Amino acid sequence: MSFFEELKRRNVFRVGIAYTVSAWVLLQVVDLVLDNIAAPEWVMKVFMLAVGVGLPLALILAWAFEMTPEGLKREKAVSPDQSITPQTGRKLDRIIIVSLGVAVAFLLIDRFLNVPGEVEPTADTSTESVQVVPAGDTPIHVISDKSIAVLPLANRSVRPEDAFFAEGMHDELLTQLSRISALRVISRTSVMGYEGTTKRMPDIGRELGVSTLLEGGVQRSGNRVRINVQLIEAATDEHLWAEVYDRELTAENLFDIQTDITRAIARALQAVLSGQEQQSLEQKPTENLDAYAQYLRGRAAAVTFGRNTAQIDASIAAYQKAIALDPRFAAAYAALSTDLTERFWIIGRVGDLEPARLALDKARELAPDAPETLTAEGYYHYWGHLDYQPAIDAFDRALEARPGDLLAQRGRAYALRRMGRFDDSIDAFTRILILDPLSGATATEMAYTLSAVGRFDEAKAKIEQAKALGTVNDFSVFTESLLLAMESRVPEATAALGPVTESQGLLYISQKFALARYARNSELARQMVDYAEQHWEAGDDVDIPSNMRALTLWDQGNTAQLEKVLDTLEPKLLRLLDTSSNPETAIVGLIALYGERGDRARLDEMVYRYDHDLKPDAMRPVEGGLAVPSAYAMLGDGNMAMDRIEQIVDKYGIWHFYICALDPVFDPYRDNPRFKALDARYRQWLETRN
Repeated sequence: MSFFEELKRRNVFRVGIAYTVSAWVLLQVVDLVLDNIAAPEWVMKVFMLAVGVGLPLALILAWAFEMTPEGLKREKAVSPDQSITPQTGRKLDRIIIVSLGVAVAFLLIDRFLNVPGEVEPTADTSTESVQVVPAGDTPIHVISDKSIAVLPLANRSVRPEDAFFAEGMHDELLTQLSRISALRVISRTSVMGYEGTTKRMPDIGRELGVSTLLEGGVQRSGNRVRINVQLIEAATDEHLWAEVYDRELTAENLFDIQTDITRAIARALQAVLSGQEQQSLEQKPTENLDAYAQYLRGRAAAVTFGRNTAQIDASIAAYQKAIALDPRFAAAYAALSTDLTERFWIIGRVGDLEPARLALDKARELAPDAPETLTAEGYYHYWGHLDYQPAIDAFDRALEARPGDLLAQRGRAYALRRMGRFDDSIDAFTRILILDPLSGATATEMAYTLSAVGRFDEAKAKIEQAKALGTVNDFSVFTESLLLAMESRVPEATAALGPVTESQGLLYISQKFALARYARNSELARQMVDYAEQHWEAGDDVDIPSNMRALTLWDQGNTAQLEKVLDTLEPKLLRLLDTSSNPETAIVGLIALYGERGDRARLDEMVYRYDHDLKPDAMRPVEGGLAVPSAYAMLGDGNMAMDRIEQIVDKYGIWHFYICALDPVFDPYRDNPRFKALDARYRQWLETRN
């Protein structure tokens, strides 16, 4: 008899099949029980190890022993005429059939009843059920079956300074989930307001427009970390899945935990992972725990958008420490480059961009296709060089790898706006609000963009949305005031700004000053100049108060005092022109100065530079007003002023004529036929607004 035939005779094959099927059923039952009692992860691993070790033992026993009526005997001790292996084989066949039946039943239950935590994803993700739910005073949200908000993880460490660790883990978990294109993941800025909340889960789900919520906590103690999480169905407040991870505190363990949680959520929500997404979840950014901790510190300090330089410097310092600990930490280089570029965007001195380039080059060398690297590249092109199309291309590639990356989404929306692709920018802001539904800042940015293209009703609705979300700051009140001013509603635009307080910046003061001039309220204009001078820091590159004072003196016809102010202001602007990487502010300031002074030759020179040296920027007419035509109007050249006004109106819309309709600079030209024709068009447009 051959060896193969002997294996069949001794029922070794039957024992192996029966053992494997029965063991699979047992593991499913054990896994279900352990999930419901929130047992530690290691318990399941022990069961799996025991089952794995048992298989070869079962096969060895089947070969070496035989079941007889007298019990188990060594195979050699049983004569062929006494052997009952055929009867034993038939019993094993029945065991196999029963086990297979149980396994099939378990799979059917798992497939159709959606057992929490063990749902296998279906192949079709082309559609998903949605439900529209009103969210109180906030906008209506669309709730998708594959949507989730990760609430802030509680810091359960005894040391309060470990809070950054919980914040960083929360941010990293959001980063992992945002890689999955089938999921809609709410951004951190929208969920941070729920830290320590006592709100009910159904209420939170409605406000954020999600079907599921993840909550949990992080406890860091010595060389151990304990992370517990639970996935909750928002509408019913029922637990779908829970897990406790109690591990040695290593970078590898932390990444494994993040990956396990991400995959469990994907299974529970039936979100199919592509091959690229599966691979991206396996990537570990660093093996150095201390470097990772510094990286988390930087991320925790970088959660807001539109930070001041001190806040940016805090995250820059953390990323630099992370890189010092791990010189091959690509994500830290990318984050460092982004923050250095943002700092350059705010300050804008020649040479300040070089450190950002060096950090980006290193990130490209280590991880050229990583979404962090591509996002940093996008901001380097946009903030660093005002090169919009390369920036958009980089952001698009980053979003292919991580569709929920809010930083890339924002950069793309801003670059599209500067490029003049306003409709695309508005669509991008709409997508951002889906991921960040409680962001009043994003609603305000969208309102500002809508104002540029004359979609005023939508813009005002977004301002009201921002107010409902509690966003009231210099930029939001400026945008609301701008919308009203463009409709020549100067008293309402002034009222929208509210009273002056110590917390308001020069953007607010500049707008209130402009409205005071439009209303011919010289006293309010003087007050705003005085306030600006009190709050202007002598080290600032841009002397906004002197610009404002010069304009009031021009309005008054006080040429003697005007020349004194201009003599002081001109060297500052010329110095800024030489030292700034983006000369726009200096050029616009000098255009106004030479118009006020009546210096035609230098005005023409600056206007030439305005037209030829500055990068294209579709928002310049909105942000810079009508600087060039205003300067020619002050100079007395009405034809040149009208030429420039007509160009702006024809390209951007008649609503941009509002400055001409209101500013006293244009008073001498109100009987000019070309001016009157534009004014008639503007008044006709205003009638459509009433």
